[in-house]
Amino acid sequence: MSDLIPSAVITCEPGWEAPLVDELGQVFPASRHATIAPGWVESHLSSNEAIDRPIVAFASQCLPVAEPIEAPSISAWARQAATWLIERLQGHDAAWRLHVFTVSGPEGAVTSRRCHLIREEILAILKKKQRRLLRTLAADDQTPWSEDEAFVQIGLTTATSGYLSYAPPTIRQTFDLCLSRFPGGVVDVPSNRQAPSRAFQKLAEVEIRLGRQIAKNESCVDLGSSPGSWAWLALSRGAKVVAVDRSPLRADLMDHPRLTFVRGDAFRYEPDAPVDWLLSDVIAFPLRSVELLEQWLGNGWCRHFCVTIKFRGTDDYPKLAEIKSRLLATGADFYLRRLTHNKNEITAFGNS
Repeated sequence: MSDLIPSAVITCEPGWEAPLVDELGQVFPASRHATIAPGWVESHLSSNEAIDRPIVAFASQCLPVAEPIEAPSISAWARQAATWLIERLQGHDAAWRLHVFTVSGPEGAVTSRRCHLIREEILAILKKKQRRLLRTLAADDQTPWSEDEAFVQIGLTTATSGYLSYAPPTIRQTFDLCLSRFPGGVVDVPSNRQAPSRAFQKLAEVEIRLGRQIAKNESCVDLGSSPGSWAWLALSRGAKVVAVDRSPLRADLMDHPRLTFVRGDAFRYEPDAPVDWLLSDVIAFPLRSVELLEQWLGNGWCRHFCVTIKFRGTDDYPKLAEIKSRLLATGADFYLRRLTHNKNEITAFGNS
């Protein structure tokens, strides 16, 4: 199999392996993809396949050039991984990031505590053997990537097996649209009883992923707003919100001095002037939501956007290729992925 480069491993929420494999078949049709464990898919990427910032919406995290590892104990994990990463990071004097994670599933085969202990033992070994690496280790997983940053991941599929992945800056930049700076690609937003519904978690997650919150006095249009969870979050940030829906929002939001309610069709609304944020969690056919975003971006009506694209069962998944193509054609700086708080949907978010 000389035409195959080392494996990449892609993770997803357990139960979403089949849609992920199908999507990878769209993105890399000349390569081989297979589920190896709940939430884990292995891809042997063909050297004949063009790899240029691939978009894999159903992926939580990507481990480029992943190498298998077997380790019977936490200490063995740390020793093997530390030796391996010291070798990989030889000659790399810039920043680097270390994630040790597992995919949480119903069986709970690997605990987050185990991952934490492995990471701490690796750092203890580096303190003894390679203190220079500790000086350049990124301290916060939520900070944006630096241009020359390397990325080291250790993924545990079971307590004693998993993968090591080293992405130097060139590889990290190549896979930037499906890599996450959050361990395992998971961003957990706590629930809040003050919100009209848990839907606010999707928008809050996007804020975290973008590295910026909706700001005080920024202008937002929230399409399909009722019962008002996204409007509620924007108002809590101090923003001004135009909420468009055929149904009213929760009573306290309708009375809010910074909210303007427009009763009508979200797809027919046009702003009087460009706004800072387009927000849309409206229930619609997937390509209709894409058309909506195309219209707003094409007319320059928003600076930032967060738009949910909802699927009907599994029949709409093959439309992913067209969705990506059309969003790329807008020229916007965007991400497209199934968020930690998405259900049968994906979210497009970014800057115009």
